[in-house]
Amino acid sequence: MAKKKNRQTPAGVSAASRAEILEAAYFARKCGLTRDEALQMIREAHGSTVKPVESGKRKH
Repeated sequence: MAKKKNRQTPAGVSAASRAEILEAAYFARKCGLTRDEALQMIREAHGSTVKPVESGKRKH
């Protein structure tokens, strides 16, 4: 019997956490998407962050 090869995640794609999987599953059911599509959309949304507000005085 042949041994199973260990699967490695493709470069640039990290493994999904349980929370991400659950969120993607909910979003997929709600919006009529596949889990993979929903997970990709969630990761894209989390990747686009707004610049954090600098502490200190405002410039007028």
